[in-house]
Amino acid sequence: MWVIIIGWWSIMDYGSWIVIGAVCLIGEMVTSGFFLLWFGVGAFVAAALSYLGFNFTIQFIAFLLVSVVLIGISRPFASRISGEPERRAVTDRLIGQTAIVIEDGLVKFDGEIWRAKSHDKIKKGDKVIIKAVDGVKLIVEKKRG
Repeated sequence: MWVIIIGWWSIMDYGSWIVIGAVCLIGEMVTSGFFLLWFGVGAFVAAALSYLGFNFTIQFIAFLLVSVVLIGISRPFASRISGEPERRAVTDRLIGQTAIVIEDGLVKFDGEIWRAKSHDKIKKGDKVIIKAVDGVKLIVEKKRG
């Protein structure tokens, strides 16, 4: 096994590192996760070191170090950029909106009729603010002013 590994080291020149870097960059374009990009950059750094005559161990350590450091630095930024926007439940859009009481225990909001409960005394025609959603019922409070 050591013979295979030693033989593999001898064929790793700067051209091999450039191919690895290019494959990582192409992979990044396909996946867009800001992950393979940094391995590509690390491979290009290793290619430069190979071109300058450094041995494979130094090249490989530089490849790993550059890749890991760049991943660590960019991860919080990449999460903000590529992360999906926070999804809200359909009922969450109701909170803070105004509805109209159509009869005891029922309110109308945006053309839809909902069951409602309130600690306030509310009557038909009152405007209420939707405070929360409890299952299929809206928790409402009488609108002031």
